[in-house]
Amino acid sequence: MARTLIQWPASTVEALRQVRDDPRQVLNTSLARLADAKGIEKASLHFVASRAYASLILHHKALEQAEQGLQQLDHDAQPWLYAYLQLAKAEAQKGLGQAREAESAVSDALRWARHNKTYDLLAYALSVAGYTNLTLSETDKALDRFQEGYRLTENKNLLLAPADFSGMIALVYESRNEPELAIPYFEKARAYYEQHNRRLELANTLFGLGRSYVKLNQQQKGLELLVQSARLAIDIRDIQGAAYSYQEISQALIERGQLDEAQAYLIDALRLFKQAQNPFQQIGVLLTQAKIKLIQGKAKAAMTHLEGAAELAEGDAFLPHRVQINKLKAEILAFEERYEEAYGLLLTMLADDRRLQNEQNSQRLVKLQTAFETEQQRAQNALLREQNLRQKAELANERRQRGYTAIVITLLAVICLLLLWQHRISKKHQKKYETLANKDSLTGLLTRRKTLEDTAQQLSLAHRHQDYLTLAVLDLDHFKQINDTYGHQAGDDILKGFAALASRSFRGTDILGRIGGEEFLFVFPHTPVDDAYRLLERFGELVKGVPVRVGREEISLSVSVGLVSGKQSEDTAQLMNLADEALYVAKEAGRDCIRVSGQAVDRTP
Repeated sequence: MARTLIQWPASTVEALRQVRDDPRQVLNTSLARLADAKGIEKASLHFVASRAYASLILHHKALEQAEQGLQQLDHDAQPWLYAYLQLAKAEAQKGLGQAREAESAVSDALRWARHNKTYDLLAYALSVAGYTNLTLSETDKALDRFQEGYRLTENKNLLLAPADFSGMIALVYESRNEPELAIPYFEKARAYYEQHNRRLELANTLFGLGRSYVKLNQQQKGLELLVQSARLAIDIRDIQGAAYSYQEISQALIERGQLDEAQAYLIDALRLFKQAQNPFQQIGVLLTQAKIKLIQGKAKAAMTHLEGAAELAEGDAFLPHRVQINKLKAEILAFEERYEEAYGLLLTMLADDRRLQNEQNSQRLVKLQTAFETEQQRAQNALLREQNLRQKAELANERRQRGYTAIVITLLAVICLLLLWQHRISKKHQKKYETLANKDSLTGLLTRRKTLEDTAQQLSLAHRHQDYLTLAVLDLDHFKQINDTYGHQAGDDILKGFAALASRSFRGTDILGRIGGEEFLFVFPHTPVDDAYRLLERFGELVKGVPVRVGREEISLSVSVGLVSGKQSEDTAQLMNLADEALYVAKEAGRDCIRVSGQAVDRTP
């Protein structure tokens, strides 16, 4: 064993091993022994109890045990045990949303462990430091900590194994929404825990693995793993672990449209997270419940859940959560047609988001500045000692110091520029990916996927509220002949001109999408068929002027339209089929006209 473990009381060593398999049993044994224990043994038992509570995700109780253990110690007499308890306290603070307060203690423990080469303590400190960074969304720093821990445990026989850090590395990739990178690391951890019968950590790993497969749209496999995780957590009485699994299972059920079943899982999960005083997960559950209520058209109930989440999201650690809460509140206000309030809330959300980005950049700069100042002070102290021993080297040492300072300042400036460049590139890529996903690259209208997605949502709302909705499929007449006669560039010009005209002619709330080469789907919420007919009739006349606007006067252009009322079906695909049939009738009637599916139209202006 490493040097640090030799200093533990013998009765504590086995408990530290067992806490990773059956924390509830270890907790019961440790608490029973506390009454008769004294000194280092009592402080050690408090540490074991804190670790057991942390494993059960009962962070407020873990914090109490760590603080009681610290009260038993003299820092100078038992610095190794003091560092362990400081880390246990930091781990509990992280779980309670106080990660920023935990950073100082974690840094002190890391320095002490490195200096004294206490490798078990160093491995534990690296894990706590990485989790703290991850909670603060500092994923690069977290990955560095976990990778260092992985290399350390590869070469040492410690309580933590490489597979433990493999699971931690997987969590970083999962938090970055890179499940394909996370899965191999989760699988390595899973194999190790199954081989060594580490049931608690196996349950946690199955949870992460299941969530990753769900993100990759392998929902059946993901659900099976999440159910395994929940059953295993219940078997070892890790009730909060089961709650996490319930929460993820509910997300998969929501995607399947099984909202009532998902709500039942969420109610149980919220109750358990409240017992554990876990504000982060409570907020997550409340956000999900609000989304379900919004899908069901229950805006007031959704807003009630969001108000509950907002009450919990106090403090800088919850700034990302407040951004999510305000975004969803704005959606609800827009749903209720309270557009001015929704706009104001979106402005608040954007301000919070900018503040979050600024804080993260400021924190990086502060850490770099602190590192620079520490290094500068150490160099100055070395210079003073050298002056006392060798007066003749004073000028040379001063020159080296100035050169070293200049290098550090230059490096700091380069790092700042790199951070700024990285931030701008990230913003640019994010905007580009959103545009590629939702906007057709040629016309700037919605893509087929986004068009159908928005149409399904509006159709559902229209039927729920018994409101009007009209769907139109438009086809540019003889478009293939235009391409064949005048070339594909001419065809592209016509398509772009048509799209620009559509964007100017219709409301911002209308859905305008390109679903084929020269085929378009326009959807008009809150609009009867008669009104849509008149709008499209005027639009059809304007379409004839598109060639002139794009400098293709030699081309003649018209559009045929198939129109259908949303009242005819609750299924988007069926409505599109009806519209296609009406479009076919329009083409058979000679094109350049509108035909309505299943009813006559009042064409009076």
